Amino acid sequence: MTQIKPGQDAGPLSLNLINGTNWMLSEQDDEAHPWRMIVVYRGLHCPLCKKQLKELTGKLKDIAGKGISVVAATMEEKSRADKAHKEWELDQLPIAYEIGEDFIEKFGLFTSSAINEDEPDVFAEPAMLVFKGTDYHMGWVQSVPFARPALDDVIDTIEFVEKKNYPPRGTC
Repeated sequence: MTQIKPGQDAGPLSLNLINGTNWMLSEQDDEAHPWRMIVVYRGLHCPLCKKQLKELTGKLKDIAGKGISVVAATMEEKSRADKAHKEWELDQLPIAYEIGEDFIEKFGLFTSSAINEDEPDVFAEPAMLVFKGTDYHMGWVQSVPFARPALDDVIDTIEFVEKKNYPPRGTC
């Protein structure tokens, strides 16, 4: 599979949610939420993920008001994603589970192998993927759990790009 570049249509993208439904990129409300963001997290074992997703949950209403639909996603199985959702008190944050190798390859994400017994055998490292409609517009992909982009900076960037009609970059 070829890695997608900014400005390209992401094609059909459906994520299984822990509530038994699917989050589909193409079925988000274009008028209310022209922007979509997938926040990829490592998993239940990661305290930095917990911190990031709790912050995200606290800002969901404000983010939605800025025209952005958000979903968090992990490679972990449903039971661990469900447990993180409950234990971390993520309330209304949609959580997708078992994102597969095709998703990882398509968006150029990094994966890691477990270094202790609390971690799954293989898991995705953090990423924030942003789409305008179904077009991949920008992303932050990391190989380590540290130094994640600040959520407010990402939201401000999306607002700037929208206001200035700034094109996708990194397209070559």
